[in-house]
Formats: sequence, C-alpha cells, structure tokens
Amino acid sequence: MSKQYHIIYRKKDCIGAGACEFAAPELWEYELGKSIATLKDPKTKKTDVQEELIIDEADLPRHLEAAQVCPVNVIEIYDLETGEKIHPKE
Repeated sequence: MSKQYHIIYRKKDCIGAGACEFAAPELWEYELGKSIATLKDPKTKKTDVQEELIIDEADLPRHLEAAQVCPVNVIEIYDLETGEKIHPKE
C-alpha cells in the first residue's frame, strides 16, 4: 500500500484567488457562485467550513503545488501515518 496524505482545506478562510485551480485544474475547481475553490475528487468530505480528502503518494506533488501557490495557506497537507504537517511548514 502506498503512503497516504490527509488534505484539510479551510475553505471558510479562502479569499478566492483561484491559484490552486490554476496550478492543478484536474484537482481543484473555482466555484464562481461562491467565489471559492473546491476539491473535485468525489471522495472529498465537504462541510460549509472545510473539505477533507485522503490522497495517495502519487497525487501528492500536484496537491502540494496547489497548496504552495495559495496566497493565504488554507490548504494543509499531513502525512496520514505520522500526522506530520507537510504544508504549510510553521
């Protein structure tokens, strides 16, 4: 089994820059009506406040790229096994 990661997207703090969608349009979508981004994966657990998704190691580089371009660092990525915060580094 490949290594897995936990994405926590704090969408209540999103400013609607759309940088995540620009970086990884196959993974992120900008919702015009709400002026925020959303994860495209149907396995995403979504609430009004945040979205959470477990991803495999193969998907990490693209999600990490999207997280790194977010101007307000609302996309957090954790190692699922260890709980270590991968992004953003504090």
